[in-house]
Amino acid sequence: MTVAKSISNQIQKLEPGILFSYQDFKVAPNTMDAMAATLSRLASKGIIKRFGRGKYFKPKEGSFGTVPLQESQIIESIIKENGILKGYLTGFAAYNQMGLTTQMSNEYTIATYVFRKPYQKGRIKARFVKAYCEITEANIPLLQLLDAIKDIRSIPGTETNIALDLLKLKIEKLSITERNKVARLALSYPPATRALLGALLEVVSSRNASEKLYKSLNPLSKYALGIKESVLPNKDKWKIV
Repeated sequence: MTVAKSISNQIQKLEPGILFSYQDFKVAPNTMDAMAATLSRLASKGIIKRFGRGKYFKPKEGSFGTVPLQESQIIESIIKENGILKGYLTGFAAYNQMGLTTQMSNEYTIATYVFRKPYQKGRIKARFVKAYCEITEANIPLLQLLDAIKDIRSIPGTETNIALDLLKLKIEKLSITERNKVARLALSYPPATRALLGALLEVVSSRNASEKLYKSLNPLSKYALGIKESVLPNKDKWKIV
């Protein structure tokens, strides 16, 4: 079977509206040029549409023409390069998914290892911020949790102490292994984040994890976060005001 025929057969089995790239096809390494030429030819015929460099999708037709790609598809195409995870969703969109706010931004925030220029394609806008730790699929929920703690005073539409109560519930649901892991990841975050996480871990009886964070802090530093003692009874120990 020719490369062109093999690619065409594989595309027929793909769902419309799903992004795909070269890495999604099973072909011999020495046939990459032929595969690229086949995809380009299929795009010129309208069978598939080109989204970006090396990325295509089968158009999905609706009552009013081609249905736009889902935003989640586009975001995934940004955070993965050649199938390798390079970033993760954070900021308002992530906090909305976590139930910390009902508000949304018209711009996505993506944490990555290296600086990238802002992205805009059609209705999608994205800006990039620093990732503090190694980005893996398993780490992402914990990194998003740490980011929410870091940004607790700026989560839109949610009062700081209400957000803290919600974060406390999320930490309570973590396993002991996950609590120890999030404490270890937090060591790469700013001191105020470490202090607030440490206090939360201590409240939910994870003293071993919280002790490591306590020792990482400057004993003379204070963290102005606007937290009430009724929400965080040990805030004075952690110099949280």
